[in-house]
Amino acid sequence: MPKAEHALPYEGAKEMLLVDNVDSREYLTGLFEAMEPELPAPKRKW
Repeated sequence: MPKAEHALPYEGAKEMLLVDNVDSREYLTGLFEAMEPELPAPKRKW
């Protein structure tokens, strides 16, 4: 998601993705579907 806007949630924090439209199910579904391929695979728990 190279075009995603980033913001600081508070002073001293790392940059995070800025998500404004949290009330739209369609927007959030599209956001999660776009992010999923970039996430690391879950680690196995033994």
